Amino acid sequence: VDSSQTAPGAPAGFPHAELIQAVLRRYATLLEVPLSFRTGANGYSRPVRGDAAHIHAFALPTPPVLFGAWQRVPLVLLPFAHGIPLSDAANRALALGVQLGRGRPLLDRDARTVGETLGTNLYCLFDLLRQEAAWIPVLLRRHLDLGLPHLLPALPARKDVPANRLEDRLRLLREETEALVRAQQVTLRREARETYVRACQERVAEEIRFLQAEIAFLEDGVEEMARRIAADTRRLTEGRRRLRLFYGERDPAESGGRELESLQALPEVREARIQDGRISLTTAPILVEYEGRRYRLGRFHLDLHFNGDVRISNLTDRIGPYDHPHVQEGRPCLGPVREGVAKLLGEFQFVAATEVLIDFLKTVNPADWRLPVLHWPEAGHETGRGVLAAT
Repeated sequence: VDSSQTAPGAPAGFPHAELIQAVLRRYATLLEVPLSFRTGANGYSRPVRGDAAHIHAFALPTPPVLFGAWQRVPLVLLPFAHGIPLSDAANRALALGVQLGRGRPLLDRDARTVGETLGTNLYCLFDLLRQEAAWIPVLLRRHLDLGLPHLLPALPARKDVPANRLEDRLRLLREETEALVRAQQVTLRREARETYVRACQERVAEEIRFLQAEIAFLEDGVEEMARRIAADTRRLTEGRRRLRLFYGERDPAESGGRELESLQALPEVREARIQDGRISLTTAPILVEYEGRRYRLGRFHLDLHFNGDVRISNLTDRIGPYDHPHVQEGRPCLGPVREGVAKLLGEFQFVAATEVLIDFLKTVNPADWRLPVLHWPEAGHETGRGVLAAT
């Protein structure tokens, strides 16, 4: 295997030399023919005579450029060679021509001109050495499979070899080439599948991040609307109260002090107090029945803010960030009842708002829960120790 350049003063060696040498060594051993591999400066590699077959990469037997400027042979687009896609950075080939000294054209299986033969010289018109490393051996083998049958009869040392013996060995080499192509295609399909799976996973992860951010944004917006409803309701109530005063009617808010006593009288409430602009409640243990099983959700602390905010925390059976199947980090997903709760808080109807929230805690809905109720412990025979609700 000769890896020298034909151009005077050109550096010895070339990219992927070990891949080229491995292929040529296999063909030279099986065919019992010396092989050399050459590249040319400016696309020109002089034909060589002798008892060896000479492969010239991305070159012609006649200079394609004269005087360093006149392009006699143009470069043409060649997206595929021997049925294999060429690299986007090296998908040009030396064009077919009728210049003096040109060889016999070689067409691949797609009728594309990929090479030329001249005596014992096989020219490769596309840029073999700039292709992806995994495809270089396959492209070289298919080029040899296509061109060697035209070269071998011209070798003096091979004229006495029986034709059937030579054909058998060429057939064996072609079979090896196609097996290598199939293996490479399997590898590429696997890599493409893995790349697709990774892309899908990244897209899903991106969608998850987007939805989490959007949900947090929407929750903040919904809570802001709830505070606005509570504030507007309070202004409406105050306006009605002042209007009644102008009409000389008694202010019903004078009896509002009884709200706290009514809260403490609710069976599900263990403690109720007013502090820092909010009503704070502690509930009895909440038990939920789902699909024939009881689950202990625990005791809850409720903060009902006068501005319409509602916060719920689990005092005994919190699971990670989840206080309840419909409560995460203290923020309840109240759904359609949120506006009603905000309106009740704005009207200082704390008893009615508490009853709605207690009913919310006693309800689980698998269609929109944050965490399935199955993560909470089963209650067993603890029905008498808490508030049981069937869903």
